[in-house]
Amino acid sequence: MPAMVDGAATTTHGAEGPLGIVAGAGGLPWEAAAAIAPRRPVVVFAIDHEADPVPQLGPGIAAHRFSYGQLGRLRRLALDAKVRDVLLLGTVSTRPDFAAMVPDLETLRLLPRIVRSVVGGDDTIVRNLVAMIEEEGFRVVSVAEAVPELLAAPGPVGRCLPGSAHAADIAMGVQYLEASAPFDVGQGVVVVEGRIVAVEGAEGTDAMLDRVAEVRARRRFRAAKGAGVLVKRAKRGQEMRTDVPVIGAATLAGVVKAGLGGIAIEAGRTIVAERAAVARAADKVGVFVVAQ
Repeated sequence: MPAMVDGAATTTHGAEGPLGIVAGAGGLPWEAAAAIAPRRPVVVFAIDHEADPVPQLGPGIAAHRFSYGQLGRLRRLALDAKVRDVLLLGTVSTRPDFAAMVPDLETLRLLPRIVRSVVGGDDTIVRNLVAMIEEEGFRVVSVAEAVPELLAAPGPVGRCLPGSAHAADIAMGVQYLEASAPFDVGQGVVVVEGRIVAVEGAEGTDAMLDRVAEVRARRRFRAAKGAGVLVKRAKRGQEMRTDVPVIGAATLAGVVKAGLGGIAIEAGRTIVAERAAVARAADKVGVFVVAQ
């Protein structure tokens, strides 16, 4: 029997018990839920003003929406559903606005720790949030543990392959990301014909690719269409339970708009959202996506 939004009881088949997914924006949390549900029940907690609308849910999946002021309600719902394992997935574009927040009583109790947890760089915030969640009795799990089939296997995604010039650009991108890891910058870099033309910052990968397209249109660098590559990898020491690099259809569209030849990602540590659709789209436009 399909689960209903807000109020459906979950069945507890499987020894592991239900998995909770805290969902930000994008289709990935729902893709993960559909993949996990055949082996264990899933309860999705969708963040208001971040998560996509709740889609049609299949058997074994329940969903609730919550605001940042309802973290106490989220905790209660999770405990009632016997959730102990939690997976954090999806994009969160804004930090909580504490001045505008109307917290419930349980959230008031947690508020001092919440405020402390969102101070610092991205990696620091992620580690603080994981610690806070686990102090409340839950276990934060990784994609590799909960839904490993979402991680890219070594090799191409689709039929297109990088050429020798692309391979050199990929090597430079990997070298840069390794060197910049201690500085807590983004997970992506664009390299074109041996030149780093963009580094991902707080704006994220898609916005960085928009910037590359704009810089290219202004002729700030000159290269043939199809030259260059987006390299995206997990940072050394990255908290892989909560911040796995992700590419998808929007990433591919940004690469095409920027006139690049392809995308290189890290095998086993990067998610390709809607992989079959990405492979078809990449083949159609002649852009490579490769996991190494």
